Amino acid sequence: MKRPIRKLVTILLLVWLSPGMLAVFVRMAGFNFLPSIEWTSKTYDLSIAAGLLPAAFLSWVVWKAMDVTPVGDGKAAIAMFSAPVFAYFLGKNLVAVALPMALAMVAGHQVELSFTVAHADRWGDSKCRTPVELEGLPFLFDTVCRVRDDVRMSLLPGKRAVVTGRGTSLGLFAESLSP
Repeated sequence: MKRPIRKLVTILLLVWLSPGMLAVFVRMAGFNFLPSIEWTSKTYDLSIAAGLLPAAFLSWVVWKAMDVTPVGDGKAAIAMFSAPVFAYFLGKNLVAVALPMALAMVAGHQVELSFTVAHADRWGDSKCRTPVELEGLPFLFDTVCRVRDDVRMSLLPGKRAVVTGRGTSLGLFAESLSP
């Protein structure tokens, strides 16, 4: 690939994946954002396509780089083969999470959304000690943290729970959860 085209494609790829990275960083910072079930189901095919485009491009780049870069180095091999998976995840998050998250930040107001409980009895980690996992949401964005134990004990798998927080009908930053 010629150098100017390579630079342009790299810039476009970074611009494409940046919102997905931002969504992951917001989650890692401890904010509980949940896209709505309606949004994730309506945009499922589009989010798959948004993930496959950068993953396919990076797979092609890896395939071309294998002629130039020796894959014998373990770190290089892991990076080359994990880059398309990571790009798929970030590209998918662009549609499934980053768009409703941006709308919640800009035009959000107090809303309630209903979700189905997957698990409420598991113990979390140091960042999320008392989680409630919800069904039908994307990876990393399917958990509400800091839920009181009395509320968690009243939640059963398969039952509905209402999450309240700042957002829109497409998703919200969870503040509280009730049965």
